[in-house]
Amino acid sequence: MLNKTFLSSKYGEEQVALILKTQENLSKLSFNGCQNIFEFAEEVANIIINLKLDADSVCAALLFPYAEVARKNSEAAQQINALTTSDKKDVAVLVGSLAKCDELSKNYTDADGLKEMLIAITKDIRVIIIKAAQILVFARHNKDVKNEESEKVFRSIDDIFAPIAARLGLSEIKSELQDLSFYYHKTEEYNLLEKEVKEETRASEKMIKSVVEEIKILLNNSGIEGTCYGRVKHLSSIYNKITAKHCTIKGIYDISAVRILVNSVTECYAALGMVHSNFVPVDGRFKDYIASPKPNGYQSLHTTVYYDNEFFEIQIRTHAMHDFAEYGVAAHFLYKEHKKGLAGIDNKLLWIRKLLENKEEVTSERLLEELKTDVYLGEIFVRSPRGKVIKLVENATPVDFAYAIHSDVGNMCVGAKVNGTMSPIFSPLENGDVVEIMTSQNSKGPSRDWLKRVKTVQAKDKINSFFKKQMKEENIKLGRSMLEGYAKSNDILLSSIMQEKYLNEVLKKNQFLSVDELYASIGYGSTTAEKVAKKLLNLKQAEEKHQKTLKGEIVKTAVEAVSKSDIIGAEGTLTKYCKSCNPIPGDEIMGYVSRGRGIIIHRCDCENAIRLPKSRFINVAWNLNNNADFMFNSYIDLVAKNSSLVYVEVTNALSEIGIKVSSLNSSENKNGELIIKLGVLIKDKNQLSKVKNKLSSLSSIYEVK
Repeated sequence: MLNKTFLSSKYGEEQVALILKTQENLSKLSFNGCQNIFEFAEEVANIIINLKLDADSVCAALLFPYAEVARKNSEAAQQINALTTSDKKDVAVLVGSLAKCDELSKNYTDADGLKEMLIAITKDIRVIIIKAAQILVFARHNKDVKNEESEKVFRSIDDIFAPIAARLGLSEIKSELQDLSFYYHKTEEYNLLEKEVKEETRASEKMIKSVVEEIKILLNNSGIEGTCYGRVKHLSSIYNKITAKHCTIKGIYDISAVRILVNSVTECYAALGMVHSNFVPVDGRFKDYIASPKPNGYQSLHTTVYYDNEFFEIQIRTHAMHDFAEYGVAAHFLYKEHKKGLAGIDNKLLWIRKLLENKEEVTSERLLEELKTDVYLGEIFVRSPRGKVIKLVENATPVDFAYAIHSDVGNMCVGAKVNGTMSPIFSPLENGDVVEIMTSQNSKGPSRDWLKRVKTVQAKDKINSFFKKQMKEENIKLGRSMLEGYAKSNDILLSSIMQEKYLNEVLKKNQFLSVDELYASIGYGSTTAEKVAKKLLNLKQAEEKHQKTLKGEIVKTAVEAVSKSDIIGAEGTLTKYCKSCNPIPGDEIMGYVSRGRGIIIHRCDCENAIRLPKSRFINVAWNLNNNADFMFNSYIDLVAKNSSLVYVEVTNALSEIGIKVSSLNSSENKNGELIIKLGVLIKDKNQLSKVKNKLSSLSSIYEVK
């Protein structure tokens, strides 16, 4: 249970009261299984508290698991609804956003679902932090469970939640998620590495303690106020480095590390000088993330030193940088009101907004690839002959370097020199390399093979842009050919799906202005022939199914057929006439296929019919050769003199022309006039006109409608 003493050390009095009230209300819930939910919710809430998010986030973390159960349990729903409506509006909004994010995350392999989830993140960063905490708690308790749900969650950890946590600087959540995923997917390797790391760190434990004590003395002697402690690298990170470098655990220098925390940036560099003056620095192992922060905003100085026959890493940062390294964007909520905290994180979300700039062209594979860029790969710094420093991912090539300088440099690249020596344009670069790009105005540009060989998403985007803009005609031809080829190999009659009504829907949904744009999109790889063909085929099949359903409904409500029908197009079918528009022969009509009530005949100008689904209307017409004695009920509105003699005059006039009255109702308007609703039996529209003319000739009738 979250207690007041613990919460008071994290939040103000009002926020503590809100959290305790929410927890108390939840503890009173009595539906089946709520105890297990309470334990899960409290564990998630503890993570949120340790990240120092606001009280609304804590309450949302507590409430959400119950709200999820309530969606499937009417008893729970009644209790939860009473709870959520009594809490703060912000909490209810957060719970709703979490439900949306939860639904979208279940379909993250679908590009549209993933885009919507990323858009939701940019609206309220707390949503994805709480969601990541929920995923973490699930992973903790299910790392040994092998079933479909666990498999999907751990795959989403690799593809989405660990990369997003890394992007947002939530290092502890990211590292634990990666460790749990490593254990789930490769349990034997995890256990073996865990044993090796324990042996390795046990041997260097005394050395680390000695280094920490020595640095504390040096800091004190230098007049630098700071703290120092040792830490061990996470297993998943060690495993990734061993795999990437094809080495053993002995080849990893930073399994153990020492961290120095000081008060200012000036003191960071002063501490660095102090370290390099007293320990032997390793060439090429220094990284300045203060001057050049990581994409997620991480800042620190990293240097590897040699001491007592051991290599180890030293990280130097300010306390504020450390808060951000530990809590990421959540650090912006520290001791701040929510709105102020949010204002400070906008620039941390630019990578998401940039990614979604051309969202209609981005596939789910491309989104997932971008999420993981710079997360699982390390970084290198290379420079041009003039000294311009470019940051790239590990194993990046000269072509990646060329595109990082400018699109035109990449497009015209024909060769490269690395450290003054000619080198293949796809050879892997190393930290500190000096790269010179050879270009030619006669270059035909990149080949499609380059897309498979470059390492950075930036380079891939610029190559794709080249194919899109410079080779549009070729892309159109290629795309058309690819679509035709796919249709042929899958026995799809292309002409049957390339109908205007299906194409227009696909073009509109994907924001293409023409069919040529669709072909070009296939040609340069933004979408696939398979995806387009399937969308068109699905539309065709949906229409066929709809038509079949309509016919089935007509048959279902059909009555015994008669030899003659008053409506052509509805033969053998139960037919009714709309009471609001009262169609009669001579009116333009249409038939509406109702559910279980046969076909309803409407006038084409019927106001009620306009609001009905157009897809359920069929073409019908009057059968003029039908039984001449068939009569239709039609209604006429009269405005008349307020006199009892009016009724006599009206019935006598109708009797003279052989018209029967089916109904007659009257009322009085504010002017004291009679309003008469008259029902008459007639054969067609011409006869109705005669009735109206006859009634208009009566002196007691002011208006006929």
